[in-house]
Amino acid sequence: MSLPDGLNARRLAREISAREQAETLLEQKSLELFRQAEERQRALDALRESEERYRLIVELSPDAILIELNEEIVFTNPSARLMFRETQYLSLLGRSMTSLIRRAQTETDALRMMINPESETEEVAIRLDGSAFDVSVYRIALTHQGQPATQIVIRDISIRKKLEYQLSFQATHDALTGTNNRSALLERLSDAIAYARRNSLTVWVAFIDLDRFKFINDHYGHRIGDQVLTGISNRLRSVLRSNDVLGRFGGDEFIVVLRGGPEFDISSDTLERIMQAVGEPTKIDGHSLIVNCSVGVAVFPQDGDSPQQLLEMADAAMYRAKQSGRNRSQFFNQEIQDQLQERARIESEFSGAIERGEFLLKYQPQIDLRSGAVAGAEALLRWQHPELGLLSPERFVYMAEESTHIHEIGAWVLNTATAQCADWHRSGLGHLRVAVNLSARQLNGQPLIRLVEQALASSGLPAHCLELELTESLMMSNMELTLETLQILDAMGVQIAIDDFGTGYSNFAYLRKLPISCLKIDRQFINDLSEPSARDTSIITQALISLAHNLHLRVTAEGVETEHQLHLLQQQGCDEIQGFIYGNALSPDDFKHAMQMHDPTRWQSKID
Repeated sequence: MSLPDGLNARRLAREISAREQAETLLEQKSLELFRQAEERQRALDALRESEERYRLIVELSPDAILIELNEEIVFTNPSARLMFRETQYLSLLGRSMTSLIRRAQTETDALRMMINPESETEEVAIRLDGSAFDVSVYRIALTHQGQPATQIVIRDISIRKKLEYQLSFQATHDALTGTNNRSALLERLSDAIAYARRNSLTVWVAFIDLDRFKFINDHYGHRIGDQVLTGISNRLRSVLRSNDVLGRFGGDEFIVVLRGGPEFDISSDTLERIMQAVGEPTKIDGHSLIVNCSVGVAVFPQDGDSPQQLLEMADAAMYRAKQSGRNRSQFFNQEIQDQLQERARIESEFSGAIERGEFLLKYQPQIDLRSGAVAGAEALLRWQHPELGLLSPERFVYMAEESTHIHEIGAWVLNTATAQCADWHRSGLGHLRVAVNLSARQLNGQPLIRLVEQALASSGLPAHCLELELTESLMMSNMELTLETLQILDAMGVQIAIDDFGTGYSNFAYLRKLPISCLKIDRQFINDLSEPSARDTSIITQALISLAHNLHLRVTAEGVETEHQLHLLQQQGCDEIQGFIYGNALSPDDFKHAMQMHDPTRWQSKID
């Protein structure tokens, strides 16, 4: 039975529509599959490109890159093979990272590793030839061939670490001697004190100052002086124990920190070894140079409980050693403590002492041994302290020289002495000469020359009646400046005397160069003339007097106290003497009275 035409048409239309929809869906699905295939291909291409880039990065990386699987190295890049010096006989593959890396990281690195295992650390690596070098290490967890593994990135930081060490060394060590510098010394001394405090131990701080080292710099040059310092520091290292500390504190000053304890005994023998090490000859360019030292010692805890205190106490003890004759050691004690307190008090009262009229001059007569007349006087500075009493220069001048007060005091002394001598002239006492001592700070060229010119002009004293006294060491401190300054003063007519002659450097060549008028023999030679074994000293004084006379210089002997000394010096041809044999240093009025009462004939008979 056939269907009506309309029904067939509708059925056919439905079939055509369904077929078209199916074709459309098929086409859409095919397009989707094609797109998915394209995406997969792009992903594969991107992966291959990524892997290629990673391979290139790994291959070309300057850092060593290794992969460790099951505690064996299974991959290395060229930089790793080069860094660890792999050869055809030595291979990284198959080794463990623990055989190549020493876990030498700091506490900070270790803590960082605990918090984040993939953090960077600084460690020490061992090459295949056994040599070690500093590295930074970065570990990354990954999957290799389907198994958990670790990628290790290693960078050689040995150059950076070397530079850091050099900078650290330079920051804590003296550039010349390689010993601890001042900042490092203070830090290590602080550590030693802290350890000693916890364990009830002692610490000795030895302050070493080289005696007359400036002479070597001035005569042989700073190059030689530097070599002497280096040699001394090396010898000190050789006699110190492993736990002792050596540092250079200043130009020619060293500090030694000696730690005490059950296994480390410290005694005066230790100081003796130190002083012997310093005093050994240093042979340089054909010279055999010997430098001795003065050592001051402060002990923790009795002398102080801080680095600053101990260094100050040791410095004070060292100064006492120098005052006692140099080349010796001195422990800090209560007497030195009292001196420190007095020094602090005196220093605080320097300012204004001149305005308050506390400084004064006393005058010690100088007797001509040929005529018995008073030829002149040496002006001696005193400080009439309102509470401490009359202070001699030894108690305060060195402090003034360490400050600017010495210029003010020196100017006052020169002006007062020249004015007083001019007043004596006007009083009819004859053309007396006045001698004024100069300090190291005052030998400063033009300022000194202007000061002398002004003092002579304001006082009216003839230039030849002024004698300036300088020590040998002061003259030699700057020979070029000394020579120029003294030549100008000599041209003005001022006389120049060398004070304390015979105690300096035993180098008389400068006597021919400098315009010197007088040599003053040091009182220590005169004192020795009274000793039973005075023959050697007598020979020395005779030689000094003969030397001076051959150079046409006047000779004055200081500190003459006995008639035996007086007669011996007169027999040897000494020109003038000063000392207690005539009397104490006198005030201006007492000096004037003594001159008015002075009888040259009585003195002439005493001399004869």
